[in-house]
Formats: sequence, structure tokens, C-alpha cells
Amino acid sequence: MEPTPSPGATDPHDGAAVRDDAPVHVVGRIGVDFRSEARRDGFRRQLGEADPDGPPPDPGDVRQLYDHLVRNPWAASRLTWTLSLDSTPVYALEAEAAVAMDWSGPLPGPEPGGSEEERLALLRRIAAAPPVHPVHRALRDTLLGQSLPAGDPGRIARLTVPGRLTGRSARLFSGEVVPVVRVSSVGLARWTETPLIAAAVAAVHTAERQRHHDLDHDRVTEHLRALLDRVYRHLRNPGRSAAERALNHAVTESFLSGGLLGEGPLSAALVPGGPEEGPAPPRLYTLEAITVARTPRCRAGSDCQDVMIRFSDPDGERRAPVTYVHTIDVSDELPVSLAPVHRFLG
Repeated sequence: MEPTPSPGATDPHDGAAVRDDAPVHVVGRIGVDFRSEARRDGFRRQLGEADPDGPPPDPGDVRQLYDHLVRNPWAASRLTWTLSLDSTPVYALEAEAAVAMDWSGPLPGPEPGGSEEERLALLRRIAAAPPVHPVHRALRDTLLGQSLPAGDPGRIARLTVPGRLTGRSARLFSGEVVPVVRVSSVGLARWTETPLIAAAVAAVHTAERQRHHDLDHDRVTEHLRALLDRVYRHLRNPGRSAAERALNHAVTESFLSGGLLGEGPLSAALVPGGPEEGPAPPRLYTLEAITVARTPRCRAGSDCQDVMIRFSDPDGERRAPVTYVHTIDVSDELPVSLAPVHRFLG
């Protein structure tokens, strides 16, 4: 990517000054922009040369572009990667300076005493998919995952991106000007919907079977998918302010690895006088709100925020809601959790 220097630039979306080196922690969808017809035609020619007998080369075909980037990972830097909220690009993304490259997984070495044929096969494998910058790997994998149909295990809904504003901006092919963010390879997280929902559905069924309740699988799946869609709505922010970065980090951590997608709907079991063992299964709680407030007391040199994720009974107000509280320090580029998650009624 070749960003345009713009000292003292302002954000075209809100008019605020783009401060150099300000941290960003944002969740959105990944896209590519060729910035000019000439750049797009260059990629079209390279795709045609790589597979003369294949389909008509089309840089807009995600699968063709992905395969090209796997064979030629250095070509990723000639693309302008974008991050969009509600289909509107808000940032152009560039990878941090390379400190390491990888093959997206362990690369087996030749067996001791292996034949020349086995060694040549290993070399061919290395040549077919050279090592790549971790950020570019995450971007290209997310681009492909977003194009997969709903229900596909590899479908990726969003990417959580940590980084810093560079003070520069990039003009896209549409003429839109967006700030450039330098992306850190630490903290990137992909929202893979199908495995995430499947794990949460399994957790709900396991917990309710222990209470001798049997829930309808399709109903639970539909409930959790709707809950996840509600979560996405809370993540539609540019991830610049301390509150936005704390929210995006806490939600990513709690839902992707913390198991809250499965635990939150079962919050009724935490309410005194809640559903006991019996023939009638409990109602599943749903996400009511996510709010952020500055932590009353925080360690020196830190910026602490309390992210409160509240679940409630969607069918009535007589049952108490349950709130899960994450305390997040956002003073560094990558926010960190300071304490175990607390939960309380109300």
C-alpha cells in the first residue's frame, strides 16, 4: 500500500484530527482496494500469467486473489487493505514492520534418511506457499473467510484489529479518503461464526441436561445467532476512544475465548429462586446492553475502563438481570484485562 502523506489530516467521517501514533482497537470487515484501474489491470495480468488455462482472470474474484497471494505473499503490500463498518471503509490497513514470517502452521522437515524424492516434495511445498507476514496472512484469510456461505465452518464474520494511527491517509478508488492504521500482529482475532455458535450451543445443552432439561437444538441455535448479531451492533465504532477500545477488547475476549456466548443465556440459573430441576426448561436470557464507565480507582500510569455486559429475561421484567464486568487497561496499544470477570444481579 502506498499511503498519501497528509500532515495535520482530519478524519473524513467525523472531522476530528488524526493524531499520529494514537492507538486503535477496532472490529470490522476486511476488503481490498486497488486505488486505480492500472493497479487492478496489473493484478489481472499476473493472475492470467499464473494460470493461462484457468478461468478468466478477475482480481475481484476473492478465491483467485487469495490463491495469488498464497503463491506470491509479497503482492499483499501492493493492495490497499481496508476495514469497513456497515460496508463503509473507515481505515486503510498496513502491516507493522516485519519481525517474522510463517507458513500458517508447522512445516515438517524431511525424515532422517529420507529419499531425494521426499526432499524435493518438501521444497515444492515450500515454493508453492512461501512464508508470509502474520498480518498479511490474517488479512488474506479473513478476506476469503468472509466470502464463504453462512454455515460454512470456515466463514469469518469479523476481524478484531489492534494498531496505531500513522497520521497519514489513503485515497481509495472511489475517491474516499481514510486514515491509515499500522496493524500489530499481536491481538488479531477472527470471528469464526459457525464453530463459535456450535461450541456455545453445546455448552447450553450440557448445562441444561445437568438440570434435567432438554432444549430444542434449533431454537437454541437461532437464539445464539441472534445474540451474536446483537453483539456485532455494539462493535460498530471506530475503536479510538478509551471506552471504544475497552469495549471492543472485552467483547472480543469474552465472546471468542471466554465462553460468554454460552454462559450469558444461562444467567437465569444465577438468580435466587430461579428455575430448579423440573419438567419446564428455563427461558434463555438475552443480551440487553453493553456499557462502559471509567474504573473508579486504577493503578498508576494506566487508563482503566469497566465494560459491563448485561443479560436479562426477554419475556418479562420480574426476573433480575445479570451483569458481567470486565476491567480493561487501555493505556497500551493492546488492551489487557486486569482482573477476573465479576458478575452480579442487577
